[in-house]
Amino acid sequence: MTGTPWTFDRLTPGQCFGPVTIPLDETRQAGWRAIYGAPEGETAPDGLIVAGMMEAFIRAIQPRPRGNVHAGQTLALTGATVRLGEDVTYHVSVAARDQKRGRNWITCSVRAEAGGRALLRGDITTIWAA
Repeated sequence: MTGTPWTFDRLTPGQCFGPVTIPLDETRQAGWRAIYGAPEGETAPDGLIVAGMMEAFIRAIQPRPRGNVHAGQTLALTGATVRLGEDVTYHVSVAARDQKRGRNWITCSVRAEAGGRALLRGDITTIWAA
């Protein structure tokens, strides 16, 4: 990606990125099958929704400085299901930013939905390099 990297100073709580739509298409299903085997039935496994969350987070905030560290995440799945082949839309926003022990900490909130159904809400905490 080209452009000015998203530095700590440019990220502010409440700032929204996205939406990012991730199709649960054959390419993603094939990747899942290669690692975990075929899902049972037509319902996407929760892990595929979580993998989409990470992809959406990476795609939403670009370009990024080199050297960021994924420091943690939390997840809350709603129990709603999504069909394989369906599109999942992720909404990424900055929830908090802080400087601790000489490091820049960013927490982003991500929520996922498909067909009007809430699927997931999570937070991704990153030590932001610049």
